[in-house]
Amino acid sequence: ISSHNTYGVAVIMNQIGVLLFLSVCAVANAFTTTSTSPLAQLRSRSASSFSNEPINFSTSTPSCSRTTHLAASPLEVLDPSYNLALGSLALGLVFGVPGSPLKSKLSAFLVGIPLTLFGLFLAYQTTTLRFTLDDENFSLVKNGGESTGVNVVVGGENVWAYNKFVNYDLFPSRSFPILVYFKETQTPEENWNVGPGEQANSEEAIAKGAVPGQVHFFPAIANTEDLIKGFEKHGCEKIE
Repeated sequence: ISSHNTYGVAVIMNQIGVLLFLSVCAVANAFTTTSTSPLAQLRSRSASSFSNEPINFSTSTPSCSRTTHLAASPLEVLDPSYNLALGSLALGLVFGVPGSPLKSKLSAFLVGIPLTLFGLFLAYQTTTLRFTLDDENFSLVKNGGESTGVNVVVGGENVWAYNKFVNYDLFPSRSFPILVYFKETQTPEENWNVGPGEQANSEEAIAKGAVPGQVHFFPAIANTEDLIKGFEKHGCEKIE
């Protein structure tokens, strides 16, 4: 393949990425402007008095309707944040757009296209997932309020009790959040050393003040200020 063709493919791939991203944003806008969505029902119920009547998550489309019954309780659904997705996409374009001082044939393929695709993936995650806080638990759910299923790494639902937290933080910092980190003891102990837990629960880490537990990392796809305030409000343990 000639260098001219290689350059052309890189440009086309980045242009396709932009179009895909705009499509994802359109889907996100559709979700956030629908007043009758299940999460809108939850916010409405959270703002009013609560009864023991179950909340109905069924949609208006019979062929794909799903009903989940949950005990009514105050529920805060954190607003999504596209900052991380837009940042990744912008970096991808900087390394891939013609005329950019950082663009080269090599950077377009090794940096530009991967970052663009990663930005699209983050945009999809931001559109389809939500962080929620109720009186007792922090949860990761689908944007319609349904469960995300079993955690693929350590098993169990993506629902964690505040009183099982032993630490939480934002990386690299609260003012520039990329990853949401927390550590809990709700997960069975035999799974604590899976993945980054091996280092986080090592003798060296414990000697430096770490508390044993299961480590979790999520991309910062929600309003992290509201998330941290929620953790503080519900008394989650944090190592200073």
